[in-house]
Amino acid sequence: MKRAIDDCGRVLAAWAVGLTIEHVVVGLAQRDEIAGAWELWPARTAAAPIFLGAALLLAIATVGLSRLEALDDPRLIQALAALGGLGVGLGVGTGRHFSNPAMRAVLAIGVAVASVVATAAYRSLKRKRPRGALGALVVIALLAWWADAHVLVRLYPAFHAGLFALALVASGFAAIDAAILPNVAARAMVGIAIACAAYAPFAAKRLRGYDNLRRVLVESAPWMGRAVRIATLLAPATENETALAGPRETKRALDWTNHDVVLVSIDALRADHVGAYGYARPTTPNIDALARAGTIFRHAYCPTPHTSYSVTSMMTGKYLRPLLALGLGTDSETLASSLRRYGYRTAAFYPPAVFFIDQPRFESFEQRALDFEYRKVEFADPELRDKQLREYLATAPADKSLLLWVHFFEPHEPYVQHAGHRFGDTDVDAYDSEIAAADDGVGRVVAAVRETRPGAIVIVTADHGEEFGDHGGRYHGTTVYEEQVRVPLVIVGQGVRVGSVDVPVQTIDLLPTVLSALGIPGLARVRGRDLGPLLTAPAAANDEGFAFAETDDYSLLAKRSLRLVCEKQADACSLYDIESDAAEKHDVSRARTADVSAMRGELAAIERSHGRFEGKGSALPEALRRGAAGDAAAAEEVAGMLDDVNVTYRREAAHILFDLRSGKPIAQLRRARDHDDDPFVRGMCAAAAVRVDKSEDLAPAKALLTSADVILRRRAALALVERDDLAGADVLVSWLESVDPDFARQREIIEALAHAKARTAVPELIALLDDVRLRSEAATALAALGDPAARQPLLEHFSTENYVGARSREGAALVALGAGKEMFPSLVRFAGLPEPMEGAIALAHAAHLLDAAHGGAAFQEADVGTTLRAPAGPLRVGVLLDKPGSVVLEVDGAVLPTTEGAEIWAALPTHGDAIAIHARAANSTVLGVWLVPLARGPLFD
Repeated sequence: MKRAIDDCGRVLAAWAVGLTIEHVVVGLAQRDEIAGAWELWPARTAAAPIFLGAALLLAIATVGLSRLEALDDPRLIQALAALGGLGVGLGVGTGRHFSNPAMRAVLAIGVAVASVVATAAYRSLKRKRPRGALGALVVIALLAWWADAHVLVRLYPAFHAGLFALALVASGFAAIDAAILPNVAARAMVGIAIACAAYAPFAAKRLRGYDNLRRVLVESAPWMGRAVRIATLLAPATENETALAGPRETKRALDWTNHDVVLVSIDALRADHVGAYGYARPTTPNIDALARAGTIFRHAYCPTPHTSYSVTSMMTGKYLRPLLALGLGTDSETLASSLRRYGYRTAAFYPPAVFFIDQPRFESFEQRALDFEYRKVEFADPELRDKQLREYLATAPADKSLLLWVHFFEPHEPYVQHAGHRFGDTDVDAYDSEIAAADDGVGRVVAAVRETRPGAIVIVTADHGEEFGDHGGRYHGTTVYEEQVRVPLVIVGQGVRVGSVDVPVQTIDLLPTVLSALGIPGLARVRGRDLGPLLTAPAAANDEGFAFAETDDYSLLAKRSLRLVCEKQADACSLYDIESDAAEKHDVSRARTADVSAMRGELAAIERSHGRFEGKGSALPEALRRGAAGDAAAAEEVAGMLDDVNVTYRREAAHILFDLRSGKPIAQLRRARDHDDDPFVRGMCAAAAVRVDKSEDLAPAKALLTSADVILRRRAALALVERDDLAGADVLVSWLESVDPDFARQREIIEALAHAKARTAVPELIALLDDVRLRSEAATALAALGDPAARQPLLEHFSTENYVGARSREGAALVALGAGKEMFPSLVRFAGLPEPMEGAIALAHAAHLLDAAHGGAAFQEADVGTTLRAPAGPLRVGVLLDKPGSVVLEVDGAVLPTTEGAEIWAALPTHGDAIAIHARAANSTVLGVWLVPLARGPLFD
C-alpha cells in the first residue's frame, strides 16, 4: 500500500513538472495574447491546482496500469492496448471521411493493432535496455503533448483524448520507473494533490475572473486547458456574469426601487456639440441643466455608429452588430421585457427610422417593438411628442412604475434650420439648430414627467455622433473615431451624485445599471457593466474604464485616455491619447508599444468572444467568429475549417471566405470545390474562387446559376458579374430587387452591375434613387451604364437633394448622361449656399455652363481677365483651376481674399451691373470663373 502511495506521488510530481513546462511554453508562445506576466499568475495558482486535484484519480489509475504491466502478462497488456486503440479509432472514425462502416472498422482495427505493436515494442525495449525505455517514455510524453496542442486542433475529440491519456501514462510510467523522488517527497505530493482537490472549487471561482487567460489556456495548453473546462463545471457562469472581456458584476450601489425611469436618446448627437461637454454655443440648455443636477459621463461610447445597431445594443446590453452578422442575438431579452416581468408599464415613442439600416436583421426587434407594451412609432417633432407623451401619462396607472423611452430624430441628416434656433447658414450651423430643437424636446419630456411622476430617474444619451470632415468623412456609420462614436450620457435621480466621470463607459452599460438599481435580476449573456458605483462615488484609482465599438471596417478599444483604433482589413492599428490629442490626429503607438500590445490583445479577445455564449454561437470555432465579423487576417484559419468533420462548419467557412475576398486560401477553395462531399460547400467555394482569382475558370460558377439553392445562385451571379460576365446579371438584378441583401451587399451588387455594364439593371437602379442610403451608388452606376432613360429621374432627385454628399455624385452622373442647361437652376443654387457644393464649378464647366448666358466664362490660361454681367443681390465669384493651387483674384480692381484649392470662392457684397474679373494663378491653369447669387431663405419648401 505504501509503495502504491509513493508511486502515486511520483506520478503526480511528473505531471507537476509537465504543468510547469506547459506554463513556460504557453507563456512564451502566447505572450502576444496575454496582457502581461500578471495574467499568468492565476494559471499557476488556480488552473494548476485544479488539474492536480482532478489528476489524483488518474494517478491512481496510472499506478494500477503499472502494476498490471509489472505482472508481465503480455496477453493482458496487449488486450488493454488493443481496447484503448480500438476506442480511439472508433472515436476518430465518426468523421465524414470514415462515414462508411467498413472504413471505420478498418481504421479502428488499424489503430488497435498499432497500439498492440507499440506496446510490445516498448516491453521488449524495457527488457533489453531499461534506460532506453525510460527515455522513450519521456519522448513519447512530450510528442503526445505537442500533438495534442497543435495537430488537428479542435477536431476529433477522441484523437485528443487518446493523446492526453498517452502523455499522462507515458510520463507517469517514466516517473515510476525512474523512482528518483524520495518516498517522503512522494507522499507529500499526494497530500498536495488532496489539498488541491479540496481547493479546486474555490480556484474555479477565482479563475472565472480571468477570461482572456482562460481562452488562451483552452486554445493553447492541453493540460491546463482541460483544467479550465473542469473549472466551468465546478463554477458555472451565473446569469449576471459578463461574457469574456466584459466588466465584472458589482454589488448593488443604487436603490431605485419603484422609481419611474425615463430614457431619452437623441439621434446623431456628438458629445462635443453639447454645452455641458464644453461647446461654446447654447445648443443644449436643458441637457446642461440635467448635467448640473446629476452625473455626466465625459467619455461614453456607442457600440456601433448606426441607429439600428446602437439602439438595439443599448436595449439588450450586448454588441449586436457582430452577433447579428453571425445570425445570433435576435432572441435577446430587452430592458423593457425585463421591467415588464417585474410589473413595470413600458412605453416607447420613436421614429420608424430606428430600424432603417439593415432592416431584415432587425425584423424580430422591430416586430416586438423592443418589447415595449405601448409604442408610438412615427416621425414627430418635439411639440407632437410632448402632446403624445402627456396623453399617455394622463392615462397611465398611478400605482404602476413606468419605463418611458423617447427617441428624437432631429439632428439626423438632412439638417434643417429651426425657428428660434438659428446659428448661421452652414451645415454645421443647421446641425446645431437641429440639436437645439431636440434639446427643447428633452426639456418638454422632463417637464411632462416631473409634473405627473416626481422622482423619476432621467437618462439622456445618443445613439451615435456625426462627422463633419474630422477624419475626411461625413455623417456616421463609417469609422470609430470620437466624432462618430462618443456620445453624451447624463443620469439624474435618487442617489446619483452631482459630478462627472472621466473613464470610458458604454451605452450598453445602461441595461445592467438600471436592472441593478431597480433590484431586478440581471440578464444572461449581457456584455455591459453596472455603472452604479460610478454614479455614487468617483472612479477608483484602478478603474481604467472600458468601451468597445466597431463598424464593418474599424474597431475601437477605449481605456483610460487611450483610444486604439484598428482598420480590420489591413489589420493596422493606431493609438491616440485624447488627453493631449482630443482630435485623434497623432498616433503614439511607436512611443507606447506596451500599451498597444496589451490593448491589441484585449481587442482580439473581445472580437473572438462575440457569440461564444449565444446559443449555437457557443459552438462556433473562433476562426469562424472572427471571419464572420470581417477579420481578413482570419482567412487562412477559416480556410482550415474546410477540412472539418462538421459540415455546418464547412458551409459556414465557405460562406465567410466568399465575403472575405482573400486570395490567400485559393488552394483550399479549389480543393473543397473539387472534392468536398457537400454540394453547398463545393458551390460556395467555386463562387469564392472566381471572386478572388481573376484566372479562375468560370464554368463551375456558371453551372450554379441554375441551382435550386438561391444562396448559391446569387453568390455565383455576383462573382461572375464582378468578372464582367453578364450570365449572372439577371439573377443579380433579381437579388437587388428582393428584401434579402443588407446595405453592404447592395453596394457590392450595384458596383458589380455598373462595372460589367449590365444595362438590364437600369430600371432597378432608377428605383433605388428613392433610397437615400443608396442614391449616390445608384447614380454613379447609372452614369457608368449610360442609359439616357436615367437622366430625368436623376435630375428630379438632384434638384431637391438634401444630402450634401449625394449632390456631387448625382451631378457628375447627370453630366456623364449628357445633361446641361437643365442642371443649371439646381447647380447655381447649390453653389450659392453658405457652404458651396463641392465640385460645383467643375460640374458647370463639364456641362458647358461657364458662358456669359449662365454668369461664367471658360479659359485655358494661367492669367485671365473678363467682364461678366451681374445678377442683382449679393454674389459669390468662383475660380476653377486645373489642379489645387492659389490665385490672385481682382474684382473691379480690388484684390479679394482667397484660400487655396481647385475651386476657390470669394464673396462680393457690393457690385455694379457689370463686373471686371482678373485671375492670376501660380503653377496652375485657370479653367473658368463663375458668378452665382448667394442663396436666401430655406433651401427647399
